[in-house]
Amino acid sequence: MDLTYEELEALIDKIAVGKSFLLIDDSFITLIYPDNAIKIKAKHIYDKNYAAALKSGLLPKKDLEVLIKERGIFSEADESQLNRLDSQIDAQKIVLAKTSKVKANQERIHKNIQDLEEKRSVLLYKKYSKLYMSAETKAEEEMNQYLCAMCAYDDTGSKFWTSYLDYLNYSDIATKTEILSAFLDLIRGASMSELRQVARSPVWRVRYTTSVKTSDPLFGKATTDYTKDQLNLVYWSNYYDNIYTMMPADRPPDDVINDDDALDKFMDDYYKELNNETSIIKKDKKRIKGTMSAFDSEEVIITQSSELYYDIKYDKPKEAQKIKDRTDIKKRTKSGR
Repeated sequence: MDLTYEELEALIDKIAVGKSFLLIDDSFITLIYPDNAIKIKAKHIYDKNYAAALKSGLLPKKDLEVLIKERGIFSEADESQLNRLDSQIDAQKIVLAKTSKVKANQERIHKNIQDLEEKRSVLLYKKYSKLYMSAETKAEEEMNQYLCAMCAYDDTGSKFWTSYLDYLNYSDIATKTEILSAFLDLIRGASMSELRQVARSPVWRVRYTTSVKTSDPLFGKATTDYTKDQLNLVYWSNYYDNIYTMMPADRPPDDVINDDDALDKFMDDYYKELNNETSIIKKDKKRIKGTMSAFDSEEVIITQSSELYYDIKYDKPKEAQKIKDRTDIKKRTKSGR
């Protein structure tokens, strides 16, 4: 479902700020995106807990996947059906990319894709739900709790928890759970569909193009400090900017641009065709390489002042050879040869 203008503005503000706010007992809790230093420390927490999880008997994901197959929890038939659904979804997206005039047909194809994706989701849940018992999942849970403890602040700007140990010993489980849930939403970020809609919206494109043309920082900070949403939004903004600046004959119609599935397939086909044309040109150049001189093609001129002048082996110009031949003939004639 498309976002309204108000929803777009609210999402843009949230992404630009890079923070989340939670109101608990009339006091605001501010959740910030972890900086690089905190991420490095969190990785140590992950490694420590991953090793502890393995020692306690939990399996890593790769071993757990093998066990799931061996016990028939996710069978070969399930895997084949999953592959089949992936192929069917891709085929429907191809049809969608080529159906840009009849709205009813587009809606029908979207419904087919939605139904197929729902069936695929059921299978994916069956395949990966058991992986929540893996060592990686346990370590990730501990790491996220550490990140939350380090990134929560109260109304005064002080840390809500003075340390990770303070977080672990915090007795108000309901408040801790509420803050952790909001923090996970922050680091998980907006959906790809929402980010793409923001990137192609006029209200955002004005900001993006102005920033590019004036070199004004888009979010008021260095790119190394960008949040996940900010990085993704810049990526999609550049993606759509390249599309909007395509030649009119090549650019997809607006209804295709506004449809993620149709646009992805359209651009995939476009780049394949472009690569094929490039390959043909390269083959043609290779085939005729060496058969034309710079003098014949009139493509390259190197003057005597160039440092390459004495390193290049030049073809003998045809006109110069004709003049030389005529001169030689006259000399031979005069000498009686």
